[in-house]
Amino acid sequence: MQTPSHSQFFLSWLLLLIAGLVLSCGCVSDTPSPAAEPADAGIRIITEELPPFNYVGADGVVTGQATDVVNGILSRLNQKATIEVLPWNEGYNAAVAGPSVALYATGRTDERENLFKWVGPVTTFDYMLYTKSDSGITLDSLEAAKKVQAIGVVKDDARHQFLLENHFTNVQTCESEAECLRNLLAGRTDLWFGSSGNAVIIAEKEKIDPSRFQAAYSVRSVDLYIAFSKDTPDDVTARWQDALDAMKRDGTFDTIRQKYGMKTAGSTSVPASAGDQADLALSTLMAATDSRLLVVLRTYEVVAVTSDAKAARWETVRPLLVVLESNEPDARTWYANPDGSYYTIIDGLTTANLMSRSYFPGVLAGDESVGTVVVSHSTGRNTAIVAVPVEENGKVTGILGASVYLDTLTDALQKEIRDPFIFYAIDKENKFALHSEKGQISRDITTIGASSSFGQALRTIQSQESGTVSYEDGGVQYQAKFRTSPLTGWRFVVAWPDVA
Repeated sequence: MQTPSHSQFFLSWLLLLIAGLVLSCGCVSDTPSPAAEPADAGIRIITEELPPFNYVGADGVVTGQATDVVNGILSRLNQKATIEVLPWNEGYNAAVAGPSVALYATGRTDERENLFKWVGPVTTFDYMLYTKSDSGITLDSLEAAKKVQAIGVVKDDARHQFLLENHFTNVQTCESEAECLRNLLAGRTDLWFGSSGNAVIIAEKEKIDPSRFQAAYSVRSVDLYIAFSKDTPDDVTARWQDALDAMKRDGTFDTIRQKYGMKTAGSTSVPASAGDQADLALSTLMAATDSRLLVVLRTYEVVAVTSDAKAARWETVRPLLVVLESNEPDARTWYANPDGSYYTIIDGLTTANLMSRSYFPGVLAGDESVGTVVVSHSTGRNTAIVAVPVEENGKVTGILGASVYLDTLTDALQKEIRDPFIFYAIDKENKFALHSEKGQISRDITTIGASSSFGQALRTIQSQESGTVSYEDGGVQYQAKFRTSPLTGWRFVVAWPDVA
C-alpha cells in the first residue's frame, strides 16, 4: 500500500478549506436566493370604473381583466406601482398632460393616435346605444340618434369624441358609466352610449334590473390599449409591449381572459400543409370580398342609367334605393347631390356632407369608386364605399352609393377562414379594410412602427402585388401570403403561426 505524500495531504487540506469557505459565504445553498425586491415603475398608473376590464373589487383592490394584464406586465418587469381609480375625464387629462402617466383601458382612435404612446391591445370594446325598455325609441341609423333630446356618454371617452367628430350637439356628459345609466333610467337622457361588453355588469353592480333598458343600435368595435403620456421614453413602452407579447405567447393572456369569461384565441395546431391551405384561404378571401362588392357595383350601374335616377329628384330615386337596400341588408344605400348633401331611405336628407370624402371628387368627375374605407356618417360603422355617377347629357347630376358594412363581411369571412389562419386587407389609403380582429378595421397602418417586424412586413406588402412575408406581431411569429385585388386595389393577406 502506497503512503500519501506531503503534497497529496496539502492538496486535500486545501480543497477542504476552499469548500468550507464557499459554504460559509453562502455561495452553495439548498435554498435559492430570494428574488430582488420589485423596483418602483416610475409611472403613475390610472384607470376608471369600467367592469369587467377595470374596477374596484369588494375587497377594495383594483381588479378586472385589463388590470390583471397590467399587473402581469409589472410582475414580469419586476416592478411595482399603485393603480389609481379616477373619473375618466380626470385620468384622461392627466395622461394627456403627463409626466409619466399610463392610462388604461383606452380606446385607440384616429383622434387620439398622436396624443399618446401605445401598448396593446389589451382587450376589445364595442359601442352600443341603449334606451329605456319602455321608451318606444327605435333607431335604424346613427343619424337618427341626432334627433333625440339628449345622449348620455362618459366625458372625454372615445365614444364622446366619436359623437363630437360626427357633429352631434345633443350630448350630455357623465363622470361614469353608472351615472350615464342612472340618468337614462331617470329620464334625464333618451339614450346611453355604452357597450354590450359591460352594460349588464354595470347595472348589476348598481343593483339595477337590466331588463329596464335595452340595446337600440350597435355601432362599432374598438381595441383598447394602455395609453402612455407622450413624454414616456420609448424604451419603457417597448419593454411593456415585449412583456405583453410574452404573456400572449405563453398563454397567460388567454388565461386571464378565460377568468373573466371572455373569448380567447385558442391553440389550434398548425398543419404541415399550412402554406398550401393558405393559398386556398387567400383565394377564398379575395373571391368572396370582390364578388360581394362587384354585385353591388353592377347593380348600381344598371340603376344609374334609369330615367328615375337621371331625374335627379329624391322623390324618384328613393323607391329605387328601397328595393336596393332590401336586397342588400348589409349595406346602407344613399343618393348624393353634386354639392355633397345626401339622402338615405332611413333618414331622408341627412345632416352630413360627403364633399370631403376622398372618393367624392373622382365620382363627381364621372369615375366609379369601389373600396374606399370610411366610418359612415349615417350608421357610424366601418364601411367600404361603392359609388356610381348618375349622368345626364354628359354631366354628373348625382351619385348612387352603398356603404357596405365591413364588420358583417368580416363575420361571414371568419366562417370560411378558420384557425389557425388570420386574415386582413389593406386599402389604397393605408387602412385595414378587413381584419380578423374587428377592432383593427379602419386603423391607419402607418401608426404601426415602421421599424417593427410587422411594420416592415406591411411596407413589403404595400410595395409588391403579391408574395410572401414573415413577421412577429403580438409575441407570435407569422408566415403570410398576399395578393392584390384588381377591383379594389386592396392587398389581401392570410397569415398563420410559424411553428418551425
